[in-house]
Amino acid sequence: MGTASPNSPWPTGVAHLDQLLGGGLSHGAVTLIVGVPGSGKTTLASQLVFAQVKSGKRGLILSALSESTSALVAHLSTYQFYQPELVGGPLQIQSLRQTLAGGLTAAKTEVVESVRRNRADIVLIDGIHGLQSVATGIPELRQFFYDVSTTLATLGVTTLVTSEAHPHAQEIFPEATTADIVIGLHFGLHGVRQTRGLEIIKARGTPPLPGLHAMTISATGIHLYPQLEERITADLLGGDAQTQGAARTPEDPPDQPLPSLSDFTDSRAAFDLPPLDEILGGGLPAATTTVLAGSIGVGKTLFATAFALAGVRAGEPVVFLSFRESRDQLLRAAAPFNVGPNLHDALASGAITHIAVPAIKINPDIIADRLLDTLDRTQAKRLVIDSIVELEAAIQTSGAPERLREYFAAMLAALHQRGVTTLLTKETPKAVAATLDFSAEPLTVLAESVILAQHITNHGRLHRLVSILKLRYGTHNPTVHEFQIVSPYGLQVIGPWDEYVENATPSAGEQSGTRKGKDPGAPHG
Repeated sequence: MGTASPNSPWPTGVAHLDQLLGGGLSHGAVTLIVGVPGSGKTTLASQLVFAQVKSGKRGLILSALSESTSALVAHLSTYQFYQPELVGGPLQIQSLRQTLAGGLTAAKTEVVESVRRNRADIVLIDGIHGLQSVATGIPELRQFFYDVSTTLATLGVTTLVTSEAHPHAQEIFPEATTADIVIGLHFGLHGVRQTRGLEIIKARGTPPLPGLHAMTISATGIHLYPQLEERITADLLGGDAQTQGAARTPEDPPDQPLPSLSDFTDSRAAFDLPPLDEILGGGLPAATTTVLAGSIGVGKTLFATAFALAGVRAGEPVVFLSFRESRDQLLRAAAPFNVGPNLHDALASGAITHIAVPAIKINPDIIADRLLDTLDRTQAKRLVIDSIVELEAAIQTSGAPERLREYFAAMLAALHQRGVTTLLTKETPKAVAATLDFSAEPLTVLAESVILAQHITNHGRLHRLVSILKLRYGTHNPTVHEFQIVSPYGLQVIGPWDEYVENATPSAGEQSGTRKGKDPGAPHG
């Protein structure tokens, strides 16, 4: 039998599950995995067993279902975590069906004897409700669960049990009381899309991460993605995450010393686009988030590309998350301009890490997990998300649209914690600043800065304007500036746009103004 200390949790081998459990699998504990058919109970439990066997422990899988052991092995062999060389050696797979003629008493004896015979450190009883056919009733089945789990715990064996039920069904309450850990697997339809989730219903003696967390099943097995709001709240507040906003208690740590004003430096992240950097006071305030809002086709992606390349020139690693364009499409968009070769070199060298996510079946928590992992791995100091509208839409259609504000609050807190300066592009439904109202949009309220790029027309000619609507840290020039996109020069900010008259031709059906004086014509310096 294993000799590990009860205070030393075993790593589960499933990414993020240790974090969700508040440590891992407790030695000698009983874990109940509950879910509806097809939710992944057997896959998750078997993956946990294989992880422990790979680490040097001895394992035993006992199937209480009607399928044969060969059928179970055939199912498990489709996953990459399955290693056939372990089966028949440190890992034994057996069926309880042949003992059921003797009733649950014989089954209990067989479980305990199999554990002793195989010197198992961890045992999985898969499908305990498969024993109902020989039980005199639910009370006897529950007594079987209690007797087996307590006996194995006494022997120091870590026990996993799968049960077919809804995670919050009342009929599992007696088993849940006996178990040390209860994991609920959720599986259902949202519209036409199947969704999976995992919830830690109970974790005795550890601080689990609450909430429903995204789960997927692939050829490698179970993948878990912590809910962003709970993950970031736990990172910021630790064990006090669930009491945020409560009155102070004597156990609370003292407040940190008040920083000096000299501790706040006016570091800026430039676009390298004069005079845009000038009206921004040198660039975007470092470690803040800026929303670049604008109508379709105004040049938001080119602004984002300029911001990314300026980061490369400043020696800052950059992550560029695209929901609209693949890497090839991004290069193709930049190819007609002078920035094309620079962008190609930055992508080739890894100075810019490009993440392309087609705007199809987006899961906000999976995106957040991948993004934060990439930022940590690359130590990026600049981030571009083009465009944030796809992520907003994914949250709105996820079945929990009320998450929108807290999701982005958590995202911005995570980015600030990492010292990342972020630029988010966002489409506006209208073209002119005077007709726009961002006051009800969570992201533009939470972000420190908002830049607006818009179209107007003047005597049949299209003009592009850029203005700073909000800059939380520092002062900025409120003057509206004109910019243009001309090959091969690319995006250039020309200068102030002034002297409006009333006979403007609106762009995209919106009211606007027009400028007297010179035609910008050829690009300016």
